[in-house]
Amino acid sequence: MKPEPIRIRARVRNGVADVTILMPHPMETGLRQDDAGRNVPAHFITDVSVTVGARNVFAARMSFAVARDPLLNFRFARAVSGERLRVAWTDSLGEARVDEAVIT
Repeated sequence: MKPEPIRIRARVRNGVADVTILMPHPMETGLRQDDAGRNVPAHFITDVSVTVGARNVFAARMSFAVARDPLLNFRFARAVSGERLRVAWTDSLGEARVDEAVIT
C-alpha cells in the first residue's frame, strides 16, 4: 500500500518561511489490539527531514508516542519565494515517502 502524499504549505514573508506539513500515517504504537484481540504491530515514522536545495532546514526523530497523521509547524530564515521545499520521512517498517512543494 502506497502512503498518501505529504501535504505541504510553505509561505514566505520578509525572508522567513512559515511551513506546515501534514504526514498521513497510522503511527501505530504496537500496544493497541484489533477487534479480534490481536496486537496491532508497531508502525510509526522514525525520521523526518526537510530540505531546500542542499540546505537542511528541519530534522526530527520521532517515536511511537506521536499521534496519527503528524502535523508539523516550523519557521526558517533566508527563504525565497519559488524555491522547492522537499519533505522526506522513513518509518519503522522501512517504508519511505518524499514530496515537494514550491515556497510561495
